[in-house]
Amino acid sequence: MNSIKNILILFSLLIFSCYEPKEKPDDFDQFWDDTLTELGTTVRYEVIKDSIVEDQKWTLNKIKSFQDVSFYAWVAEPLGDGEYPVKIKFSGFGRGNNSVSNIPHKWFLKNEESINMVVDIRGQGLSTEQIQFKGYLTKGLTDKNNYVYRGAYMDAVKSVDFIAEHPKSDGNIIVTGGSQGGALSIVATALNPKVTMSIIGFPFLTDMYHYDRGKWPMNILLRESNKKEIDLDDLLETLSYFDIINFAEKIDTPVFLRTQEIDTITPKEGAIKFFERIKSDKKEIYIENCEGHGCSSKSEVADKLERAFIKSNIQSH
Repeated sequence: MNSIKNILILFSLLIFSCYEPKEKPDDFDQFWDDTLTELGTTVRYEVIKDSIVEDQKWTLNKIKSFQDVSFYAWVAEPLGDGEYPVKIKFSGFGRGNNSVSNIPHKWFLKNEESINMVVDIRGQGLSTEQIQFKGYLTKGLTDKNNYVYRGAYMDAVKSVDFIAEHPKSDGNIIVTGGSQGGALSIVATALNPKVTMSIIGFPFLTDMYHYDRGKWPMNILLRESNKKEIDLDDLLETLSYFDIINFAEKIDTPVFLRTQEIDTITPKEGAIKFFERIKSDKKEIYIENCEGHGCSSKSEVADKLERAFIKSNIQSH
């Protein structure tokens, strides 16, 4: 009798250990459709600062976004007449700089062949008036409707709506960024049809179920879920709504993706899985033989391939 009982216990443990929650929730598309409806398409903003920097006009804009939270974005545009492609850069995970005089990614803004936008999503850089960066990763974790990345993803979508109205835009809108910036680029592409190309690096929050649970960021999420008494399955289900891999099938525009061979924050296997699920037939991936999150950002080979990809996929008008 005891042997049968032990077999049953072992069997149940094996079932549990092999159990994986549904990777993509049944109502994933509906959740984001409802979120987009709540966001709306109206663009409301104010110019906080403007100046002339060499042959460009630089402006700092405060843009109203999801649930009435505002975020800031720098825009640099050529002074001359004509139409130009738009490039939007999203930053990686971090506090960023909250000083108007300390402009992020100046090198990106200074590109004189395009209209350039650098975005501080809610809780990052200048956009900390309503949401602070401290504890960012776990804000609202108990409910997918209140999780901080729901609004952060909508900031990415709204930034596209904002810049798409620029009178000098030629219709090309290219989103780019690494790590969190890569994730935001992906979401902007998946949820806003105005994006025409994505240049992505080692996207954060990709294939989260298979993250190393002893390392950042999953160890932070697990610690918070234990503190808030969130069941592991409930935590994984909530995260699945924000997992970048579940946005892949919504992307049918050109995508260039770079990543690295060894990376615990964006494991190569997850990046490849995401890439394979992208609907677009115009996609390229480059994997640098290096170790460490973001090490592929220093790859000259990737830089060359990226420039060629942009040139061959930019739309002419």
